[in-house]
Amino acid sequence: MKPILVVEDEAIMRESLRDWLTDEGYPVKTAEHGEEALKVIGEQDFSLLILDMKLPGKSGLEVLREARAQKPKINGIIITAYPSVETAVEAMKLGAVDYLPKPFSLDAMEKLIEKTLGPVQLKIKPKAAPKEAIVLPAKEARDEKIIAIAPEEIPLHLKQGKEHFNAGRYTEALREFESILAVAPASIETRVWIRTTKQALAEPRIEGVIVTEAKPKECLWMKMGLVTYRICTRDYDCLTCEFDQTMQEKMAAGETPELDQALERFRELPGSQRLCRYALKGDVSYRICSRLFQCAICAFGQMMEDALQQKLVKLQARREALLKKEQKAKALPESKTSGI
Repeated sequence: MKPILVVEDEAIMRESLRDWLTDEGYPVKTAEHGEEALKVIGEQDFSLLILDMKLPGKSGLEVLREARAQKPKINGIIITAYPSVETAVEAMKLGAVDYLPKPFSLDAMEKLIEKTLGPVQLKIKPKAAPKEAIVLPAKEARDEKIIAIAPEEIPLHLKQGKEHFNAGRYTEALREFESILAVAPASIETRVWIRTTKQALAEPRIEGVIVTEAKPKECLWMKMGLVTYRICTRDYDCLTCEFDQTMQEKMAAGETPELDQALERFRELPGSQRLCRYALKGDVSYRICSRLFQCAICAFGQMMEDALQQKLVKLQARREALLKKEQKAKALPESKTSGI
């Protein structure tokens, strides 16, 4: 069977899709950006491309267009956090078999893959390979069995797993997440948390303290309850985030019933829980939102944005000054040499 190529610049999403597809028995290759994908496509045949719309350099649509120019029979599925009718139509014209908005159901993705590849493309389950061992102190050895849970208990165990993780109880967190995966193997959020927890467990321990990387940050729009799942990739620098700008435009246009419903739920919260986006980001210690996240018409939001813009301008000016200084330092030896 020809492999599936996953082209996604977000590492967590890319690796989670790869792990899930591999678990399902599909051979998988991955690429981080469009140029890398086209290079791999030129060297190898693939049964299917799963392409993120927004990629560094060439977009997913451009990659699909050029890939089909090389190999007209290749199939593609476009995934995107910025869905629109126009891009969906363009994707279909380019020969995409479907167009899935994020977050999408992995069950739906699997049905789409099976439909696309057809009954001839049988999945071949890989031979069980020894898993990479994670050495833990004896007191934290994982000898417990996976918790047996019912599907309706998934939200509770996901919450408990996150609480364990945030408290540094990674072994307990992993047990919670693995119990969810046993009944919901298509939960990509759970796969992300399992990967993150395993990375934390694998980090060295120094005198009882676990040195770990920072956990993935939840997107601000997820914290606000307006999208079900999304990881922040900009370290809360929303001014440079296309997803944030798209969401702001959708809210201003009032064209999305889902956002309207989410805002109504937000409106019904007790006043103390309706936190301003800048409080959720940690820019201010505490502030209540009075504009239902319509930051464009909020005086405080505009003040904060102006302050952040000024900070960006100062940082850019500092970078340019350092660059000029480096260029001047490099040019100085050359001028001395030419004068000899």
